[in-house]
Amino acid sequence: MARLVRGNLVFVWLTLLTVALGFVGYSRAASDAQQTASARTARFEEINVRRLNIVEPDGKPRVVVSSRARMPGLYWGGKEYRHHSRDDGGFLFFNDEGDEVGGMTFSSRREGDNTSVHSGLLFDQYKQDQTVGLVYNERNGQRAAGIRVWDRPDQSLLPVIELSDKAARAASDAEREAIRAEMTRLAQSWGPMGERLFAGKERGASIVRLADGNGRPRLVLKVEASGEPRVEFLDEAGKVVRRYPQ
Repeated sequence: MARLVRGNLVFVWLTLLTVALGFVGYSRAASDAQQTASARTARFEEINVRRLNIVEPDGKPRVVVSSRARMPGLYWGGKEYRHHSRDDGGFLFFNDEGDEVGGMTFSSRREGDNTSVHSGLLFDQYKQDQTVGLVYNERNGQRAAGIRVWDRPDQSLLPVIELSDKAARAASDAEREAIRAEMTRLAQSWGPMGERLFAGKERGASIVRLADGNGRPRLVLKVEASGEPRVEFLDEAGKVVRRYPQ
C-alpha cells in the first residue's frame, strides 16, 4: 500500500511539473508575441514628416503623402520617372502594378495682384491619364467647381511619361518646351481625349455641359445666377443653333 501511495504522489508531482513548465512556456511565447507586435506597431501622439510612403511587400508604392518640395515624379510599373511640371503637394494613389492612378492635390499661387487656386481629386483610366475628377479652380476671383469626365485613348501613356522624364532633365527652357510640344502631339495622335462632361458651377451659373467625342460642347443646361434657366444646342464650331427659351 505504501508503495502505491508513493507511486501516486510521484505521478501527481510529475503532472504538476508538466503543467508548470507548460505555463512557463506559454507565458514566454505570449511575451515574445507581444514584444514582436510592439516592434511592428508604433503609437504616436503627433508626428511631423515631409513625405510618407506606403509600400507593398514587394516594394511597389500604394500611397504617397507628400509636401510640395518632396512630391515624387511619375511612377509606372513601380519605376519612378521625373515629372516635367508637377509642383503641388498632396496624395498620390497607385494600383497593384505600381502605376500612378490618381491623387488629391491642393495649391495656391500669388504673383502680385494675381492669384490662382486649384484643388482636385482625380482618378486615372487604366494605363492612361485622368478620366474622372472632382475639381475646383479659381483665377483672380473667377471660379469653377464641379465633376469632370474625360475621354482617353486605349494607348499606354508610357511614351508620354518617358518624354516627361526627358523634359524634366532638359538643359534649357527652349529644349523643355520643345519636348512638351512633342508630348502634346504624341498624345493627340492617339485619338480624342477631351472633356466629355462638366457638372458644376462657372462664373456664377449652374451648368451641365455635354461634349462630343472630340471634346466640343454640343448641349448645355444652365441656370444663371439670376435664376434664369436655359438649354442650348451647339454645332461643331461651338455656335448656338437652338436655345430654349428663345
